[in-house]
Amino acid sequence: MNTMFPWRPPLEENWAARVAELEAIAAAGEMPDYAATRSVANQQLGPRQQLRIERLAKRLGRIKGKGFTPIELGLLGNRTLSYLSDPLGAVGLARGLLISAHEAPYDGVAGFAFSAKNCFERGLDAVLAVLDESALHGERPLLDRVAEDEAVLEAERIASAIAEAARSKTGCPAIIATLPPCIQLTSADIATPGSIARFRLRVNMMLGDGAAEGRWLMWDQAALASRIGIERWFDPVAYHSAKVPFNVELCPLAADNIASLLAAKSGKSARALVLDLDNTLWGGVIGDDGLAGIRIGQNSAEGEAFVAFQNFVLGLRKRGVVLAVCSKNTDAVAREPFRRHPDMLLKEEHIAVFQANWDDKATNIRAIAEKLGLGLESLAYVDDNPAERERVRRELPLVSTIEVGEDPSFFIDRVAGSGLFDHLPLNCDDLARANSYGGRAAVAEIRARV
Repeated sequence: MNTMFPWRPPLEENWAARVAELEAIAAAGEMPDYAATRSVANQQLGPRQQLRIERLAKRLGRIKGKGFTPIELGLLGNRTLSYLSDPLGAVGLARGLLISAHEAPYDGVAGFAFSAKNCFERGLDAVLAVLDESALHGERPLLDRVAEDEAVLEAERIASAIAEAARSKTGCPAIIATLPPCIQLTSADIATPGSIARFRLRVNMMLGDGAAEGRWLMWDQAALASRIGIERWFDPVAYHSAKVPFNVELCPLAADNIASLLAAKSGKSARALVLDLDNTLWGGVIGDDGLAGIRIGQNSAEGEAFVAFQNFVLGLRKRGVVLAVCSKNTDAVAREPFRRHPDMLLKEEHIAVFQANWDDKATNIRAIAEKLGLGLESLAYVDDNPAERERVRRELPLVSTIEVGEDPSFFIDRVAGSGLFDHLPLNCDDLARANSYGGRAAVAEIRARV
């Protein structure tokens, strides 16, 4: 089974039958149920299942309909990007998007950026530019800092021209990919002006600065390639024979990474993280083990993993993600670690809605969404218990239930890898969002008591 998306749930036993029902509806020219379609696309698909979802996405792209956000995406590069088109459609369904990708003529970067012609011949929602080093020109003799500076400026000039052409010709922003890391000859390459490794780092910082200034959006291909490993990301045979910028087998993962950015641009990122407590924020069961018996910190590998996860969750809150608790527990007992455990990083004031009772999780998550004034599609849910995850997926398919597993060491990797909290460059309003939702929830609590 494909483990490219470990944060997705395992493939359902009746997956093929569910997809067949959706295919039949689409074949009749109708749009199938939004939540059901997202659900079948957002599973750990093998190669055959991937192809079926790609075909389904093509059909749905011709129908359009309620729920899905249509995205017309231009693909611009000096290498072949056609392998991305179908995977983009499939991963789009999992994120609530109908992505139609249109590839520019091969090596059409200069024509799009510097001529009057629009090679896409249509309006678009975004233009994704994936360039390799050969498109950026600029001679860089080793140890020549001036030549390196000029090469970075030339790269900025090309990026600016692409961004301006996207705005003027297609009415949309450009998304410019960072350059992936290279295989280095020596550890000294980063300290050597003119080296490939150093040039790519400088170009990527320039692209990051431009994105921060609002000149373009950025797809951080370099970060994804680093996570995968450059030896796996880069296929030298395909690069030279088919002009493919990265391993074709990884196209679904690259497409999903791009789709998470498009989802953020379309307002479909998760805005709230709903957290279970026992064995999710600490080890053990607070109601049975008591405050002294739960495992967090305490110089143990498991306890330190829970501390690291809490620190990661606090980082999400600082980026504007609102936090909520959903726990089967007595309220006072559930709050005790937040109030009294010395190793707890999360405190009560960080939690906008604290839902601890003996109701089922789906009921409590609905209550959380109502108090926050958010739709279920804006919520992501983390729970170590596979049975609870499955119940929530079944009853609340629009909630993004992340397959974090049971080992807290992997929680951060699964939540971050899901891309659910991808966002555009932050502003002050984003940073204040978590507090504003907390205030909204507090007002809802007061009204409920009246």
